[in-house]
Amino acid sequence: MIKKIIYGIGCFLAVLFLGTGMFLSYQINVLRDRMEELEENTALARQEVSALADSKNQDFIFERYEGEELVREHYRMTAYGADRIVLRQEPEESLEEGYLVKVRDGVLVVYENKTGTVFESTDIPLEALPSELKAEVLLGKNLKNLDELYNFLENYSS
Repeated sequence: MIKKIIYGIGCFLAVLFLGTGMFLSYQINVLRDRMEELEENTALARQEVSALADSKNQDFIFERYEGEELVREHYRMTAYGADRIVLRQEPEESLEEGYLVKVRDGVLVVYENKTGTVFESTDIPLEALPSELKAEVLLGKNLKNLDELYNFLENYSS
């Protein structure tokens, strides 16, 4: 009789520990998924303006689409106060050579940095990228030349 009680208690504790372990594992996965979602949302929130608003001479980049063309306007903060910020538009010559990979309609699109025109539309969905790279692409991933661009596209096109 005592053996049955001890076995019963042992089985109960084993089931309790296994259930608790599975529950905690599930909660950790839910938290990890939520953290990745928050990282992506943060990157989306910063997609329109990439700048810090706490120092003078900080660069701001405003991006908008005109049809298929990505228009980028560069501004520099020249002064700021409690109730105003003074921005000066930078000339177009300050644009650098290379390519910009961004997300449009859920897929990656490559733009030329100088002109802002579409260089290549891809079928690579944002979900195909690792979470660290998703945030970088949502903000706009700069690639210096064609070799870098094609290496990047080759890695994630399959």
